[in-house]
Amino acid sequence: MIRIFLTASFALMFVGAVAQSPTIRTQRNENNSVDFILENKTRPGTLTVFLTLRDLQNCNTASGTFRYETRYTGTRLLSLRPADDTRGVRYGYSYRFFLGPVDKEPDTAFVYRMPTTVRWPVRVSRGVSVYDRFRKEKKGALGLHFEMEKGDTVYAMRRGTVVEVGIPEREPDAPAVSFTSESPDLLVEQPDGTLAWYICLDGDNVLVEIGDEVLPGTPLALAGSYDGERYKVSVQTFWWESNPDPKERERKPFIRKHFFPQFVTEEGVVCVEKGVYRPVETEELVIREMNRKELKKHRGGKKR
Repeated sequence: MIRIFLTASFALMFVGAVAQSPTIRTQRNENNSVDFILENKTRPGTLTVFLTLRDLQNCNTASGTFRYETRYTGTRLLSLRPADDTRGVRYGYSYRFFLGPVDKEPDTAFVYRMPTTVRWPVRVSRGVSVYDRFRKEKKGALGLHFEMEKGDTVYAMRRGTVVEVGIPEREPDAPAVSFTSESPDLLVEQPDGTLAWYICLDGDNVLVEIGDEVLPGTPLALAGSYDGERYKVSVQTFWWESNPDPKERERKPFIRKHFFPQFVTEEGVVCVEKGVYRPVETEELVIREMNRKELKKHRGGKKR
C-alpha cells in the first residue's frame, strides 16, 4: 500500500498563503516504472522539493531524501524503475516544499545598481528594518536604508523575478501611514539564488506584479514612509542555507544568510557604509544579464 505524508511547507517568513498548494502526483507506467510529477505550482520563482522514499521493494533506487529545484509545474522529478520488470515497484513516500532556492552559491562580488534615482546623491545607512525590530532581531545591521523624498521611485538593483508583493489591507479608519511591521514590500528572486527584499514601499503605487521580470533600473514602486514625513526604502539581500546546527534543524531547517552588495557610484564600486553617495547607471550595468533576444530588442529600441 502506498503511504503518503504531506508535511508543512517551509515558506519565507513574509510569504502569504498560496491559493492552491503544490502537490506531487505518482503515475505508474506500462513498463511498471513509477513517475513522480509536480503539479499545482502557481507561484513564480524557484520551488525546492524534498522527496523522501521509504519501504522500497523491487526498485533500482535506494531509500532516502532527494532534493529538486524547479520553476515549472508538470516537472517530472523522479522515476522509479523495477529491478524485475514483470512486477510492480512498491514504495512509500512523503514530501515537503520550500518557496525559494536553498544552499546556492551566491555571487557576493556582483555589482548592483542602487535602488534610487541617479539624478542626485542619496544618504544611506545600515540597520535593521521595522520587520526585524518587531521580531526582536539581535544580529545587528541586516539591511540598507536609502533616504528618499515623497514621490521618489524605487528601482530594481539587479535582474530577477518578482515572486512576492505584500500590500497589507488597511482598516477604513486607519491612518495612511503608521509605524508597523506590516509595511508594503516586495521580493525579487535573482539569478544566483539570492533574494532582494524591498521594504517600506507606497502600497498605492506598486508598479510591478508577481511574475514580472525586472532589470537594473526597472521602476518597482514609489518610496514609502512610516510617519508620513520621512520617506525611504529599506533593502535586504540574502540567500537561504540549510541550518548547520543539528539541535535547531528540526525547528528551523533553513536560515537566512545576509550580505551587503557592492554598488556602482561616482566614487567607484563600493560596499556602502553610512554616508552620502551618488548612484550611477551605465549601459553595461543594464544589459549584462540580458539574453540574446533581450539584447536585440533593447538595442533595436534604442535606435528608434
